[in-house]
Amino acid sequence: MSRRKLVLVAVLLLVIAGIGYAGLRTAYHQAKDRRDLADLTRSAPWPRDQLLLPDGATGPGVVGWLERGGLDVAYPLRTADGRAVPVLWRLRVPQPTSGLPDGVDCGSPRLRTCTDLGGGSTLIVTHETDNSDPSVALYRADGARVRAIEVQGPDPVGVDELTAALTHVHRPGDAELLDLLRHDGYHTDWS
Repeated sequence: MSRRKLVLVAVLLLVIAGIGYAGLRTAYHQAKDRRDLADLTRSAPWPRDQLLLPDGATGPGVVGWLERGGLDVAYPLRTADGRAVPVLWRLRVPQPTSGLPDGVDCGSPRLRTCTDLGGGSTLIVTHETDNSDPSVALYRADGARVRAIEVQGPDPVGVDELTAALTHVHRPGDAELLDLLRHDGYHTDWS
């Protein structure tokens, strides 16, 4: 066999091997993504197709946690005047007695002021206490879920903007959920 034919056969074998490796690598990553997503959503109180995310929670700096109590998403809420205010958006399991998530209690007016806005919405202002910063939160009953958004600290956000953040939601795709829940350094037995 001539040298030219030998080089051509070697190049052809390298190309075929490269294509095979790329295909195996893609299949490996897809299988890993499926396993990671199953692991990250296993403790959720609802199936994945019933999860909701706020429309504004995209891009860098957005992080989420999913557990048996529900979903929490921390992200910068863009206000009408252009500010990016850090908020915690939640999709939580309601308590049977109050309809609010676990730990939210309107029983102490010294600590919290609760205002029923109608339509299943409650505005809660937590006053400065020894162990927490002041905050404003809006809760909305949503059947077997409660949507909530909380602003920590002194940045004022209007009720209309908080309502919009609770109303404008979507069902996330698998890739979006993975991007939100799989934090830097996340490892599983198969990672």
